Amino acid sequence: MADAGTLVNATTQYINATTGAVTPFNANNSMSATMKTFYDTSMLENSRENLVFAQLGDPENLPAGEGMTVEWRIWNTLPDADRLTEGVIPAGKKFGLTSQNVSIVEHGLYVAITKQLDLHATDPVILGATEEIGASLGRTYDKLVRSALLEGTNTLYADARNKSTDAFVSKTAGRYQLSDQAATFCGLTPDMIAQAVTKLEAADAPTYDGMNYVAVVHPYLAYDLRATKGWIEAHQYAGSKNIFTNELGELNGVRFVKSTLAPIIKGAPLSAGAANLTVVSYTAGTRAVEVSETLTEADATALAGRLIIVDGVQYEVEAAAHSAKTLTLTAASLSGVSNVPAKNDVVYPGEGGAGGIAIFPVMFFGKGAFKVVNPEGAGMETIVKSKQQIGGPLEQFSTVGGKFSGAAKIVYPERLVTLECASAYSATAEAN
Repeated sequence: MADAGTLVNATTQYINATTGAVTPFNANNSMSATMKTFYDTSMLENSRENLVFAQLGDPENLPAGEGMTVEWRIWNTLPDADRLTEGVIPAGKKFGLTSQNVSIVEHGLYVAITKQLDLHATDPVILGATEEIGASLGRTYDKLVRSALLEGTNTLYADARNKSTDAFVSKTAGRYQLSDQAATFCGLTPDMIAQAVTKLEAADAPTYDGMNYVAVVHPYLAYDLRATKGWIEAHQYAGSKNIFTNELGELNGVRFVKSTLAPIIKGAPLSAGAANLTVVSYTAGTRAVEVSETLTEADATALAGRLIIVDGVQYEVEAAAHSAKTLTLTAASLSGVSNVPAKNDVVYPGEGGAGGIAIFPVMFFGKGAFKVVNPEGAGMETIVKSKQQIGGPLEQFSTVGGKFSGAAKIVYPERLVTLECASAYSATAEAN
């Protein structure tokens, strides 16, 4: 038993328990593979929590060696059959298909860890880095999918209702009219959910489980849902249905999934010194709005092409002059407008809702609305490089990283309905 500890298998090397001497692993004898498996598992566990949008798409595998672009071809729908007249040949019908394609993109990140930090830190640094890299990759992947889904144009805007009485007030013409005021609140109501479901049903969009569509909501909207009559918590039907990641519950034929990556849309501040501006005067001939706040040269450059809201009307800024403190409006955005900007009117960022508030798009999905491309051999991968591999001539640091390739594409636009609405948090929420 005297030499039992002369060669001890450790995580990254062999150790002599008696003398403390170490021997590096060689190509044939190494524990690196099992450590890699452990890190891969840790990374995937932390990324999976963020893959909310991706789980709702139809996976499309891209085999290795088949290029970086995927194409889908979809047959056009034929009209109903003609009523036949005896002995008469009916007219033939036009038939064809449309194609769509998307190319994969690659994302990745890494952190470098010094030998001293890895050796002396109280906490397991490499494991911690692996977990955080997994969370980052998961967020990035779902944002990649979300960006593709935000290209959908099948949009509803929440009706304005009196928040106290729930009485209908008016239809909403566009995002810039969405309000968070009690008298004209444009929220996620059961009626708006039913309208989104009706659009999906009218398009013959298939459900996910034979009964229900699926929607993704931000936590700021989840509170309103849970307080709604008819809401069913997910745990009440968990035994009879496959539960999605972060599934909350069910209402009006829709299963709702929660994600902090559900989009929030809000315009950036109009200047470095103020979120909003104030009208001093408007000159019709030059379409120039003078404001009282100071504008820097950078402010003026950034304002060109932006949307603004003044007295409930949305305009587009053609150009801005910082020295004159003016915004020149485009002729197109002034077309048909009778109440032009007036003295003391507030100028709000126009990318969000009324008064510049944050807006919450809620995406309602029918099954098969979009595809998620999974390239063979290029999924999420952990990359750990030891100090011997990458740490330079003095082996001073190691690296932990990860990467993935992927893409997403809407293939049936009619199966995705986006309902834009306000919430009780619209005044304070920030764009994400």
